[in-house]
Amino acid sequence: MKAIIAALLLPLPALLAAEKPSGLLREPGAIYLADFVAKPVKLVTIADAGVLSKPADGRFLGTIPKGSPVELVAVTDKAFRIRGEARQGGVVGWVDVSAVGPVKPEFLESLRKNAKRREGVEALIEKNEVGLNMTPDEVNASLGKAQKKTSKLDGGGRKDVWEYVRYTRVPQETTGLDRNGRLTTSTIYVKIPAGKLSVTFENGLVTSLEQSEGTTDVQAPIRLVPAPITLAY
Repeated sequence: MKAIIAALLLPLPALLAAEKPSGLLREPGAIYLADFVAKPVKLVTIADAGVLSKPADGRFLGTIPKGSPVELVAVTDKAFRIRGEARQGGVVGWVDVSAVGPVKPEFLESLRKNAKRREGVEALIEKNEVGLNMTPDEVNASLGKAQKKTSKLDGGGRKDVWEYVRYTRVPQETTGLDRNGRLTTSTIYVKIPAGKLSVTFENGLVTSLEQSEGTTDVQAPIRLVPAPITLAY
């Protein structure tokens, strides 16, 4: 018997941990562009920009002169992490938002929305769950490799269906002899199929989940995350 799981809105929180290119530790609460933007975002300093190692109270690293090209690395509400050429040499650090521009407000807003979406997705992945609007890479990170994949192409576009067998661990008591020949009872956990989960993608995003042939809920209920926003500057 098949059951289509009902939709539920997932609350969205905040973000992340270590800067990929340089290996530097990430500033808590900052949004790093490498997570969401395929190409570097190039800007220009509109004033002499004092660069700090931390957004508000960091060590002074140098000054990038007004009119210098810089690359935007990360953002907070009040500071930008940039990469550029200071008078003292090449530098990567934090400057006041007023020193760099122009930065489109709609770009920053979309960046923040993607960051909130990402945290919601990571929460699902940690529980090995799937939500509507997740991408194939995200589903793969959550559930692993599908046991079966099928595709259908028609006038309405392409649909991909990934099928998973989900398992649960059931306790079972076993009886045996210990090293002294005494009768003992112990509990072991046996992995048994709990049902099947079918994940349907359209245009690269999950559009439906269906579970079947299970006496135990495979996943309940369906979670909903916002669709990712494609970012370009």
